[in-house]
Amino acid sequence: MSMIGHFLAVPQTELEALRADPEQIDEVLFTQHEDDALDIEKAWHGIHFLLTGQVGPAAGPLGNVVFGQAPISEEDLGYGPAMGTDAADVAAIAAALDGVTDDELRARFDPAAMDEVYPNIWDEGEEAMDYLATHLQSLRAFYRDAAARGHAVITWLG
Repeated sequence: MSMIGHFLAVPQTELEALRADPEQIDEVLFTQHEDDALDIEKAWHGIHFLLTGQVGPAAGPLGNVVFGQAPISEEDLGYGPAMGTDAADVAAIAAALDGVTDDELRARFDPAAMDEVYPNIWDEGEEAMDYLATHLQSLRAFYRDAAARGHAVITWLG
């Protein structure tokens, strides 16, 4: 089974409603918003590593891009719970993403340092970096749009 990164922008009130009634997470993600989520395939971990230099959780706005801020519920959606990031913090994430250039990220790409980074395709060199860059562009646009709309973000690995 593959670990796929998913991202959904919702109004802050919807995130707050989920926090108040976390049992609704499946209904919200897989019925109400079934076709609305951004899917960045298996690029999520490589993107996180390029942004933070860390394999696991990291601090600051760039650390929240992929992993979000806090669990919404305890329900495992495949590889852990859905994570919520408040609308107020989405703007900081969007700005932080826009502050990191593609050239900087390409300079951080080091296959030898990415042994523990899923899905371990990094020895494919430039092709692997292009895969990450393509999905990172989609993620930047997603966060920009969410910030412009004043939305919160839900992330999960499934």
